[in-house]
Amino acid sequence: MTHPLRVCAVTGGRADYGLLTPVIMALRQDPHFALRLVVTGQHLQDRAAGVVSSVFSDGFEIGAEIDMHLGDDDAASIIRSSARLIDGIADALQRIRPDIVLLLGDRYETACVAVAATIARIPLAHIAGGDITEGAFDDAFRHAVSKMSHLHFVTNESSARRLRQLGEPPDRIHVVGSPGLDRIRSATIPGRERFFASVGLAEKSLNLVVTFHPVTLAEDSLAQLEELLAALDQLGEDIAVLFTGSNADPEGRRIDERINEFVSTRSSMRFVRSLGSERYFAALSHMDAVVGNSSSGLYEAPTFGIPTVNVGDRQTGRLKAESVIDCVAQRGAIVACIRSARTRGRKPTVNPYGDGHASERIVAELARLQDPRALLHKRFVDLETV
Repeated sequence: MTHPLRVCAVTGGRADYGLLTPVIMALRQDPHFALRLVVTGQHLQDRAAGVVSSVFSDGFEIGAEIDMHLGDDDAASIIRSSARLIDGIADALQRIRPDIVLLLGDRYETACVAVAATIARIPLAHIAGGDITEGAFDDAFRHAVSKMSHLHFVTNESSARRLRQLGEPPDRIHVVGSPGLDRIRSATIPGRERFFASVGLAEKSLNLVVTFHPVTLAEDSLAQLEELLAALDQLGEDIAVLFTGSNADPEGRRIDERINEFVSTRSSMRFVRSLGSERYFAALSHMDAVVGNSSSGLYEAPTFGIPTVNVGDRQTGRLKAESVIDCVAQRGAIVACIRSARTRGRKPTVNPYGDGHASERIVAELARLQDPRALLHKRFVDLETV
C-alpha cells in the first residue's frame, strides 16, 4: 500500500477493551498503521456516571464517540440503543475511511458495527471468534460476526476448527491466542497491602473476587444472583468479597443495584464497578478464588494459578483450564465449590488461551495485507473440501 493501513478499532466497554488494548497499542507504535479508535457503549455510560474508563487516558487518537444513550436495561431499550450505534457508526466510518475494521469478541455492540461495515464494504478483522458460550446470546453474536468477517484471529485450535465448520477459508484463520494474556506480561501489579487498601477491604482468611453478568438466554439471572449471594453469606464471617460490575446487558443494572444493596450491610464486602487492568490483575494475584460467570475467570485467571468457580451455564462450551470448577447456580453447590477451590489453592496452571504474544501475531498478519479490499471476496468452503 502507498499509505499506512488505516485501521478502525471499535470498543464498547470493559468486556472488549481490556482484551483489545495490547493489539491497538502495538498498532499505534507501528508506522505501518494509522489507528483510529471508536468508543461507544458502556465506556460513555460509565463516564456519565463519573467512572472514567482508561480508554480515555491511554493516549489513543479517538476517531469518534458514539453515545448509545444506554438507559434502562430491558431488552427494548437495548435494541433502541443498538439502533443509535448503527446510526452513529455510519457517519464515523464515512469520516474515518478505514481500510479495515478491527473488532473483538461477542457483544451486541460488536455485531452492530459488523453489520454497518458489511454494508459499507469495509473488510472486517475479528478477534476471538469460534468460541462457544451456550448460556448467553453473545454466542449468536459471535458466530454472526465471524460470518461477516474476512480475517480471523482466534484464541485456540478448537475455535479455528469451528470457523472452518462455518465455511470460513482456512487461510483466513490464524490461531494467535488471547491478547488478554499479553497485558499480564507488561502489567505493573500493586502489592498485597496496597491492593487491599485501594479497594477498602481488610484481608481475611478467605478472599474472593466475584463478577456476575446477566445470563442472557435465561429468565432467572436475578434468581441465580440470589443463590450466589446466599452462598456467600453461608461461608461465615471470616471472608472478604470484592464484587466488580456487570455488563450493559438486559438486567445488568438491576444486578449491580442488588449487589450494592447486599454489600451495604456487610463490612467485609465491597463493590467496585471497574477495577482497571492493574487492580484486577492484583485481585487475581492476591485473592484466593474467582467466583461468578465472567469469561475473565477462564481467560486470564488460569495464568495466575488462582482457582475459578464458574457459576451457571453462561460460559458452557468455552475451553477451560484445570483451575476452573463448574458449578450449578444453587447456593449449596456454590458453597461446596468455593470450599473445593480453597482446598485446591493457587498452583501453576496451563492456560489454554496462549502464551501472551497474541498481539505480535495479529499485527504481523495485518502488516502482510497488500490490498485489504481483496478480502471482501470470500468463498464458502464446504467441510469435505477442507
